[in-house]
Amino acid sequence: MPNLRPYAPKDWPQFLALELETQLDSLGDSTEQERATLRERFPALLDVKMGFSRNGFRRPGAELWVLEGDAGEYLGHLWLSMRDDARHGTPTLQVTTMGIVRDGRGKNYGRLLMQKAEQAAKEKGIEVIALEVAGNNRRARDMFKDLGYETIRRTMHKRLRNP
Repeated sequence: MPNLRPYAPKDWPQFLALELETQLDSLGDSTEQERATLRERFPALLDVKMGFSRNGFRRPGAELWVLEGDAGEYLGHLWLSMRDDARHGTPTLQVTTMGIVRDGRGKNYGRLLMQKAEQAAKEKGIEVIALEVAGNNRRARDMFKDLGYETIRRTMHKRLRNP
């Protein structure tokens, strides 16, 4: 039975590898140069933009949970951040990121992590959970819809490249 526990610095290599893989998957149609740039800059982006590094968070209101298997193997993670919804001023629990290792997908680990998110929101008296999911991640979109999450906004972009 998988176990959820708070992040520890020993989890950094697995967290970073899975999070980078997740971000690369979400790039969709991209060049190898763009992917190489993300690989190179990703740890600094986490640190500077998100306030997270090997030793944990620098910003209050965030938590990272690690899902591990019976033998202690890294199966995934759930990063939660508290914020106020800009439009409504409503306290919101943001699923900043969630990742499941490839071999663990399709085993309901995502549902287990989302149960943790909902439990954390209830404990904090928060009634709204928000998240973003890549348009090309059909499996995750289907799971969130099945769990009762609604699409409230779509973001689209067009990649322009020099010929």
